[in-house]
Amino acid sequence: MAVLLPDRDLTAYVLAHPWGRDAHGVPVPPPPDARPEPRGPWPGAAAEQSDKSWTLRADPAAWPLEPGDVLSDGTLTWTIVTALLKKVPGYGAADYIAVTATLNPPEVP
Repeated sequence: MAVLLPDRDLTAYVLAHPWGRDAHGVPVPPPPDARPEPRGPWPGAAAEQSDKSWTLRADPAAWPLEPGDVLSDGTLTWTIVTALLKKVPGYGAADYIAVTATLNPPEVP
């Protein structure tokens, strides 16, 4: 396993989780053009995979991140598919958030 060192600053746009509910208890998603207040930036890294998905590493200060949240480095923007907080016992400075994401908009071959 290779170490992915920080190569950019990442800003998180985190949606309200869980969504609010209407009078009938049905979850109501935010409007599609709504963008939450930015959190960050924090050091991070991004690498494109052979299947055109992206693997990102984010500072644990950005936690919690959920599927559907957005990360941006100011040039590229990704929608999170999965996010997992990885803790290294005894070495808090090595903790990170492992993220798989899709690029927005996707690259067209």
